[in-house]
Amino acid sequence: MREGEHPLKSVLKPLSHKVHRIILPFWIPNVEEPYFKGQPEVLRYCLDSLTRSIDREQSAITLINNHSCAEATAVAESFVQAGLIDKYVLCAENRGKLDPLLAEARAAQEDYLTLADADFLFLPGWEQAVARVFQRFPRAGMVSPFPAAHLTYFYNSHLVWAARQTGKVLSDEDVDLFEQGLGHSPESGLYSRPGIKRGLSWRQQQYVLQRDGHTVVLGAVHALATFRREVVQQFNQDKVPWVFKNGYEHEYLDVAAEKAGYLRVSTPDLWAYHLGNTVPQAALDWHARALAPSGPLEWPLPQKSFRAAVLRRLLPLNRLLLRAGRKWRWL
Repeated sequence: MREGEHPLKSVLKPLSHKVHRIILPFWIPNVEEPYFKGQPEVLRYCLDSLTRSIDREQSAITLINNHSCAEATAVAESFVQAGLIDKYVLCAENRGKLDPLLAEARAAQEDYLTLADADFLFLPGWEQAVARVFQRFPRAGMVSPFPAAHLTYFYNSHLVWAARQTGKVLSDEDVDLFEQGLGHSPESGLYSRPGIKRGLSWRQQQYVLQRDGHTVVLGAVHALATFRREVVQQFNQDKVPWVFKNGYEHEYLDVAAEKAGYLRVSTPDLWAYHLGNTVPQAALDWHARALAPSGPLEWPLPQKSFRAAVLRRLLPLNRLLLRAGRKWRWL
């Protein structure tokens, strides 16, 4: 039986809440297979660059260990023991990427939520760059610091009402680093595909929005993206039926910004490098050269958007307009 009174019952302790949370799941089953051999080191570089580049006063990290091997677990727990991880989730079986990620995202209370794969090298200033996009472009609901102009039309139908412009804002160096990280050659990668009106490649020209002298690129990728709270609330609530299925993120994550009445956009500069399963020296050299003061981090206060509410109701029409625009080549 209970004796006495719980000591905390008489202590009123305030609970602090941060503005931004990064959720990062990883699964590294072994180091014997060639594909996974170098991934504990990839995870180390990822976590080191992430923990060094965020403002810990305003941001927190949830790290999900999806039943990984001892070598990868040791890397993760070294950051936990150093006090750099706010929440550490240890799964007893491989639940896949999407199921544990959604469980944490749905439960998170922060105003902004970043979902990231555990194989990115983060550049100091990425968090500030994303926050600036939310400040300057109220129509942004999903922002990637890993530019994805090639996904301009992907679940982004509300762009039919946006004052979009065309131009080349992504540097060739950033595009080359983007392609290199995905294992593509500069000549045959995603940015080499036919782009706007199918007359130029995505490397040559992008759709952008401009506001008060600032620029953002249309298109975003779910592998590394920050969502505002209204968009997170539109995440698919269905149970995830598969450990892994190619493209299953689309119906759970990618469609959410469009359903909420917002746009999917990217920063006009590359703020992260996709390591994959190796740590190339070129990526480390780029990271070392690009180190710079990050500047202040100022997330805009969340507020309801009347425009987003209207666009939510117009979603079926906007999708039809987007398809028509692509078919008749005026988009």
